[in-house]
Amino acid sequence: MEPIIYMSVGAAAVVGLILMRLAARHGWAWVRSQLKAHAGAVEADFKAKVAAAIGDVDGRIRDVVHSEVARLESDVAALKAKVGI
Repeated sequence: MEPIIYMSVGAAAVVGLILMRLAARHGWAWVRSQLKAHAGAVEADFKAKVAAAIGDVDGRIRDVVHSEVARLESDVAALKAKVGI
């Protein structure tokens, strides 16, 4: 009678281990999907906050470049006027 009990307990342990492995695999996939979703939401929120704080970066760069070019052109024109060209 004891060998049947031991075999039954062993079989139940094997089935339990198989079920735990399946649960861990699917549970880990669920955790990964939740983490990816949360990370995506945090990244989008961060990008929105940065865009709101900085504003139009391309426009700012374009304005700075144009103002520097205009300043250089006026400096060149002033030098030409001094030299008499």
